[in-house]
Amino acid sequence: MTGKSFRTAVRAGHIVLSLVLGTYLYSPWSENPAFTAITLYVVFSLMALSGVALWKQAIIMRWIKRS
Repeated sequence: MTGKSFRTAVRAGHIVLSLVLGTYLYSPWSENPAFTAITLYVVFSLMALSGVALWKQAIIMRWIKRS
């Protein structure tokens, strides 16, 4: 996997997760307890991890190339 394809994939996932988070903030679905739990525990965690992956891409790419 090249650096460009890694960044493109992680960026696309980050954008999709931000759309789900925006849906939670601005829609009446936030009153649904299941949607709230999924958004708070899964979506927000994955969004934080993808943000760190975008930030530390060089280190991650070195780790992938060693494996």
